[in-house]
Amino acid sequence: MIPADERQFLDAGIFIGAILLGDQRHPEAYPLVEAARRGDFLSCTSVAVLSEVYGALTWAGSVTPHTPADAARSVRELVEPPSAIEVLQDSLEVGLLHLRLAERHHLTARRIHDARHAATALQNNVTHVYTYDPADWHDFEADGIVIVGPPSTLAALAPTQP
Repeated sequence: MIPADERQFLDAGIFIGAILLGDQRHPEAYPLVEAARRGDFLSCTSVAVLSEVYGALTWAGSVTPHTPADAARSVRELVEPPSAIEVLQDSLEVGLLHLRLAERHHLTARRIHDARHAATALQNNVTHVYTYDPADWHDFEADGIVIVGPPSTLAALAPTQP
């Protein structure tokens, strides 16, 4: 059980699944994001994650491609008041930690963004993560990151019974 005062870091896929009606994750992600926005549990994310969400929404291959204006509005609605989702601060310390994590875990190219998300969470004393991409976070378990949801991710990570 996660303590009530423990913030949960929401990864991009959670938001993308919540916004895109045609996304297979929508039935699970939408209620989760709405609960976070209401403040039913302490949640947070980062500017880099929000940028990733915007990119996914405007991608021509998206389930429902958004115009830049619609994508910007959708992303703003995730975190602007009255939303209770906290946007964690990025800083020089986060930048340096993200480079140390990338070096330690031998990350290259696109995986550098995973290190930035993990560094932002860790630098802000957040270790619990909701993600649909557990492989992106697996390397950072050694640094204290724990994947705590959503339920479909936890079910996929559960060991199979003989």
